Amino acid sequence: MKNDSSVFQSEIRNPKSAIGWDDPRTVRYYEDFCRRHDRYGVANEEVVRRALLGSSRRILDLAAGTGRTAEAALPLISKSGRIVCLEPSAAMRAEGERRLDDSRITWTAEYPQGTGVFDRILCGAAIWQLLPLNDTFRKLAALLAPGGALCFNIPSLYLGEADEAGGGRDPLLLELPSLLSRSPIAAAPPPEPFPSAEQLEKLLEEAGLKPEHWSFRVRVTQEAYRDWLKIPVLTNNLLVGIDPDERARAIDLAFTRVDPHSWRWEHWAGWTAWKSKPSL
Repeated sequence: MKNDSSVFQSEIRNPKSAIGWDDPRTVRYYEDFCRRHDRYGVANEEVVRRALLGSSRRILDLAAGTGRTAEAALPLISKSGRIVCLEPSAAMRAEGERRLDDSRITWTAEYPQGTGVFDRILCGAAIWQLLPLNDTFRKLAALLAPGGALCFNIPSLYLGEADEAGGGRDPLLLELPSLLSRSPIAAAPPPEPFPSAEQLEKLLEEAGLKPEHWSFRVRVTQEAYRDWLKIPVLTNNLLVGIDPDERARAIDLAFTRVDPHSWRWEHWAGWTAWKSKPSL
């Protein structure tokens, strides 16, 4: 994998916008969201818990962002454990290096070489940026040591599975994107299709991994949804071609017209996919 932020495709692709993950404005809004809301925090804690790190000493944090998955893993590994954070975005990587001052962590923009290099590979809330998954899973399976595991999660909505209603006047949080999509600057083509859960498991098996499925849910408030929409790379197609701060102001204005107390459940799916040990 080359040092190229296009390797990790954005959740919603927009060729008209130059604002991607490798932009300090994206980092600013992403970190503001993470400080104020627990969506990614819960997702990262679940990945780390389900990875069963145990005595794992060699860990790869794939699409590491600003290091929040690695941060969740640090308390669970020994002093001799090592985490390699792979993040091609220079802006995200720089923030991660600033945030995490721990000798057990190293940062890289380059895809690791070799076979059997890692005991665990973690990918918190980012696997959908690594298409095509058949190629990704085969590369990651080669990097895993026998008995190692790839552990990742994804919002179930990406798999075509509907979320559960929460509470308030807008229990599915539909009002805010609806208001924004009516703006004359809005243009939101559908995102690229993602494999179903069954197709995803088949791809893992074809890569030589044995998948174990798990799930959890997160309570998403209207306020959290508002701040998530402000992360530029995620809404480049919703509000096309405008400055991130102008976009944030438009989102704040729309927020004044929705029920701020509404919330919904967001369901997530996850997999721990094991590489078998050779038979004796």
